[in-house]
Amino acid sequence: MKEKQHGDDLFRYENIRINFSSNIWGHADLANLKEHLSHCLDSISHYPEPYAHSLEIALANATGIHRDEILVTSGSVDAIYLISTLFSDAEPIIPIPTFSEYTLASRRYKHGTGSSRKIYWICNPNNPTGLVCPKEKLLEEIDHSEDIFVVDQAYEDYTMEQMFLDSEVTMRPNVLLLHSMTKKYCIPGLRLGYVVGHRKLIQLLRDISRPWSINALAQEAGLWMQGKNVLPDLQWLRNETEIFRNQINQIEGYRALPTQTNFFLIKIDRKRRLASSALKEVLALQYGILIRDASNFIGLDDSYIRVATQLPIENTELVTLLEQIY
Repeated sequence: MKEKQHGDDLFRYENIRINFSSNIWGHADLANLKEHLSHCLDSISHYPEPYAHSLEIALANATGIHRDEILVTSGSVDAIYLISTLFSDAEPIIPIPTFSEYTLASRRYKHGTGSSRKIYWICNPNNPTGLVCPKEKLLEEIDHSEDIFVVDQAYEDYTMEQMFLDSEVTMRPNVLLLHSMTKKYCIPGLRLGYVVGHRKLIQLLRDISRPWSINALAQEAGLWMQGKNVLPDLQWLRNETEIFRNQINQIEGYRALPTQTNFFLIKIDRKRRLASSALKEVLALQYGILIRDASNFIGLDDSYIRVATQLPIENTELVTLLEQIY
């Protein structure tokens, strides 16, 4: 079994200057949010709303759906485990490589093969490849199936490709759509996301969800951030990503794979370059730069790393080091 370890293990290192490991934009200005939350610290002395209904109402109003069609969760991972629990009798269909928690959640709840019912886990845009499955193709599969489809759009704000709208999901009885405020607002430490779906599916999830799973400061952050943007211009980010990829592809021994987001895989020629784990350690310990060792994604090996686009000067520094390090 692959080791359970996510990519952004910044906590394991000291003095990291540049973090290419996380897919979340690393230069978001959160000063105003921090200032706002500093005035909300009294909220930690009493219980928050048990089920974050105020935030659900705000999100529903913003997207034009009913509050019964949305469930706020403690990040997308919380939603993944809730859904896996609800459909524990269904056979999971998980493409590779993709986000590891789909497999880990399915193993925890002992999903079996051979079940007449299936649940499809679709990360779109996909992590770690950064590729997007066309919406029309997904809709065709969903509408011609009685199986359950979970479409995880955690990185929807990092692509220019067409994504599902909430209103397209709520009318369909066999699809759940995952959103990540963690990614959208660059607040991974607060753990915040939500699920959208037909109100019957959402009610089933609500029935098994934990009370007080969303802390007071996370709820306040979610409410305050509505309508705000901390991400760079998307066209600029995509352009910089392609420049970054092209620079890497000029280096002998590395091949930056195509992407439709801000992150991408790099294939290493193991005859000419270090293995992914060794390269990661050298960059982290000697240069203060963190990349993602992608070898623990099912379907990949130690010839893959993943990086996310940062500022041009930072991207150039990594390109220079990749060329120099053997």
